[in-house]
Amino acid sequence: MPRNLFASGLLLAACVAGCSSRTPDARAVPDPGVDAAMPAAFQPDPPAVYVAKVKNLLVGLPPTDQEVQTVAADPSQLKPLIQGWMALPQYSQKMLRFFELAFQQTQISAADFADQAYPKQISINGTITPLLMANLQESFARTVLQLVADGKPLSEAMTTQTFMMTTALKELYAFLDAWQVDDAGKVTDRFKAANPKVQIIVSTASGPIAMGDTLDPTSPNYMHWYDPDVAAAGASVAGCQMDPIVYPPSAFTLHWLLQGSLDGHKLGDGTNCPQVSGSATAPQLSTADFSDWSMVAIRQPRSGEAATVFYDLPALRSASILVLSIPRVGFFSTPAFFANWQTNTSNQMRVTMNQALIVALGASVDGSDATTPPDPPPGLDAAHAQQPACLVCHRTLDPLRSIFSASYSWNYHNQLDATWAGQPGVFVFQGVTQPVSTMADLGAALANHPKLPGAWVQKLCTYASSGACLTDDPEFQRLVALFQSSGLSWTELVPELFASPLITGAASTRTAGAGGAVVAVARRDHLCAMLNARLGFTDVCGLNAPTKRQLTQTVPEIVSGLPSDAYGRGATMPVLPNAPTLFYRAAVENICASVAAQVIDVAAGKQVAGVRLWSSADPNGAIADFVSLVMGLTAGDPRAAQATSILQAHDAAALQQKASPTAALQSTFVAACLAPSATAIGM
Repeated sequence: MPRNLFASGLLLAACVAGCSSRTPDARAVPDPGVDAAMPAAFQPDPPAVYVAKVKNLLVGLPPTDQEVQTVAADPSQLKPLIQGWMALPQYSQKMLRFFELAFQQTQISAADFADQAYPKQISINGTITPLLMANLQESFARTVLQLVADGKPLSEAMTTQTFMMTTALKELYAFLDAWQVDDAGKVTDRFKAANPKVQIIVSTASGPIAMGDTLDPTSPNYMHWYDPDVAAAGASVAGCQMDPIVYPPSAFTLHWLLQGSLDGHKLGDGTNCPQVSGSATAPQLSTADFSDWSMVAIRQPRSGEAATVFYDLPALRSASILVLSIPRVGFFSTPAFFANWQTNTSNQMRVTMNQALIVALGASVDGSDATTPPDPPPGLDAAHAQQPACLVCHRTLDPLRSIFSASYSWNYHNQLDATWAGQPGVFVFQGVTQPVSTMADLGAALANHPKLPGAWVQKLCTYASSGACLTDDPEFQRLVALFQSSGLSWTELVPELFASPLITGAASTRTAGAGGAVVAVARRDHLCAMLNARLGFTDVCGLNAPTKRQLTQTVPEIVSGLPSDAYGRGATMPVLPNAPTLFYRAAVENICASVAAQVIDVAAGKQVAGVRLWSSADPNGAIADFVSLVMGLTAGDPRAAQATSILQAHDAAALQQKASPTAALQSTFVAACLAPSATAIGM
């Protein structure tokens, strides 16, 4: 489509943050605690603006005219509307992403698990790896969503020993339990120790083998596996092409085999046969094994009890309990959290502990905590104790890190070193001092800490307003008190906070007075959720376990470079890229152009069920939808008529420049898609 058409008459989309009913020159809110005089005049946002903002943030959908009129007539009706939106499936999808980020389960790749899977990679099959990474990132967020749905307090996210898992995750957790890596990187293979004489035989020529026979020690096919890749494996190395391949006992060989990968092996003459990542048809794990989510309790073995067998897929598929020796308690013990915050012999769990404090309590060890640790502080590093500049932090941080190092090795397996295991540490942070013996004790200390309620109100407030809320704002303090009195009920906090003037801008607050309101670009997750919800796509951006093919498509390729919510090491506040840039503007334009081709005049054979479609034979009907659905402007919004007129003029100008009706309407869609009300939060 003609790119010069995008600018014709479009003050509509010329500047992402330039067309708002809010006060101009919107500014970022300063750090919490900063005081400032209230401005002489405050301009409240009208319902047309804040109803659209709140609904978009919660579910990605535009407001209806009736919803806006209802709130205009009675602002107290916003809260019941929010409660209704929370029942929509899009709300769970938005909260899923919020919890993934808030509990720091994202920003990971397969390589980040190399310490837990030492000395190899946790997954190398190109079909399996993205599915497994998505499972790992989503698991704890799904756990919290289920806890909230069950009426549990948010604090249970710190103490839960029940997690939302798929069969693939059950296999992974149980495998990590069988593959123990100590502080020195020494591996104890519990499968090999229990089965020292068992050979693992993998073949193509044998044909499919019933899983029951493979797992039955009395069957002649015990530990015989079918893999269609064996026949061609090793063809590049002389002597390595064989069928079957016979492996010595190894938990890792089995783990990869379940994922459809073939472990490397050595021939009798010393030749090293390379590993094979595997094809899409090779995994023993099925596609369904990555989507069969259920709540699974994890407990440690009782005396004499065996741990869960990681390779028994039929048993894992129905399992609601895993018996594992590695402690799994709360958000801070998941493989994803550990992959984010790897440790080593120098750091010795300090970063892991500090990030756990940031997630749970919104605070870190920074040397300003006046809480007095025991004297001498347990676990205090002798070298740091001799350096006054270091001692101020380490006297608090070292007793805390000892909680982790008493339970986990530097590779996040069981701590086998008697010195570390015998030094459980002390929880001493921000006014709370108490002994801990287990990871469950740590979870309880975090769950009951007085800073937890305010920390999570702040996390949600920052998410909704794209900037920090002042902690001394009376409205913020009201929300914290409500959250506490509700028993830390997330379902009560969400409607109360999103209906608050801190988010709506419908009334003056101390936070707004200190720095104005933030009008932010629609960052990646918000933009993609909006396109999915409003246009009927399942995953137009390819964010959910994308395949290699999806990643080469236009929108996923561009989306990977869009600004996104993130978090950093030692940072108590999330990273929120709010400002429009030329790169953002160009990226969104190209995304909108790609989406336009998927919704305008789409051939019957390429139409996707559920996706909203328009025909250039009815440009006015399409434009009306662009205004209400894409731009999110209701019929009663005074901006709607002007937007309609501009889009109609745009379509006409395109046709006058000899564009085809299809290209003209696609260009018009892009113009609507680039409007500030679509590409910004809070317009």
